[in-house]
Amino acid sequence: MELFFFDREVLAVLPKGERSQYLSMANAALIPDGRPFFLGADGLPDRELDGFCEYLLDPKRGSPNTWKTYAIQVHVFLRFLEVQKKHWKHVTREDLKAYYKVRATGEFQVGAPIKGQSWNVVKSALVHLYEYALDAGLITAVPFKYRRSKAMFSGKTDSTADFGAKAKPEPINFIGIQSYKGLWRPALALCRNAQRNLALSDLLITVGLRISEALGLDVHQIPDPDNLAYAGRKSVSLRVVGKGKKPRMVLVPKRILRAIRFYIEEDREVSVAAYRRVHGKAKSPTGVFLSQRGTRLSARSVQDFFEVISAQVGIHLTPHGCRHTFAVHQLGAMIKRMALNLRTMRQGGADAYRQIMNDPLRQLQLLLGHSQIATTYIYLDFLEESEALVDASLDDWSDWEKARD
Repeated sequence: MELFFFDREVLAVLPKGERSQYLSMANAALIPDGRPFFLGADGLPDRELDGFCEYLLDPKRGSPNTWKTYAIQVHVFLRFLEVQKKHWKHVTREDLKAYYKVRATGEFQVGAPIKGQSWNVVKSALVHLYEYALDAGLITAVPFKYRRSKAMFSGKTDSTADFGAKAKPEPINFIGIQSYKGLWRPALALCRNAQRNLALSDLLITVGLRISEALGLDVHQIPDPDNLAYAGRKSVSLRVVGKGKKPRMVLVPKRILRAIRFYIEEDREVSVAAYRRVHGKAKSPTGVFLSQRGTRLSARSVQDFFEVISAQVGIHLTPHGCRHTFAVHQLGAMIKRMALNLRTMRQGGADAYRQIMNDPLRQLQLLLGHSQIATTYIYLDFLEESEALVDASLDDWSDWEKARD
């Protein structure tokens, strides 16, 4: 059983008539880009697993990245079962335990063992597989039990499959702003495709975008920061689409927008010309950040040049590490500003404390596009001064009480 993903870009190499025919077929069948297919030895889709692929396309799982992640994890599981000479519909709880042991210890596999958080992604994919099979009448019971669990911050309870693993918080990757400005960025400026890579890197670290959000931007979305409508502002609002196709507004510094537009007008045109040589002069790529061939830049390509620069300067930074850097710096700045404003607040103690800690976190939650504020709480652990700031703020509150007396 092999796994494939539908990609319209592949059809570009076909003759025009044949390409149009295949595209018409795909559009008529409502096949979206990124749709997974499990093909058997005969080259045809497996009927039952194809039903699972269709199940993944539910609006709740609207992201192609989600489809890809779940499909890949199911594919790895199927390969494990193939070695065990067992069909996926006949799996027992003991089989799941054995699979966990193999993945968690690294036994009998080429890759490194997975940790708790990664295993829970595997678990989620397998839960979807067997819940689909149960709904479709392919099995009479799932090979696991459910237990009640309570969310850490909201207190809400829900049912969860009982073969998960405890996920230990992983250290997040981030660097100091001065290290980025003084060491990392200058090294990036000396490398190939510097104009594009600087614009992208600066966007990630000053706005906190996910790499998928930045690479998903189209040219028409980039506003002109020098438009009179934005006079007097330091930043301009930009609409991005995050996880689960959820849109949100972010603020982009004018300097970053100017750098992006300069890249669009200069180096990007070279990539556009390369694209037109293959696809015809009438067609132009829509993405902001392009490869040298004119196709939309991939996350893998971005990770590659981040690894090169990290090795050169001796400071490890990833594309997602830029997002963490933004979050830590932004949260620290917002807490400091809130602490400085405390003396002008004339509210009760509990309300003041909430303004110190809660408001900055919720603002950061909105900026990052986190669906749960619990995800945003992790950044508190990386603020060197957070404890001192809270203590100082509580001292200020005590002073207010004395003043009232």
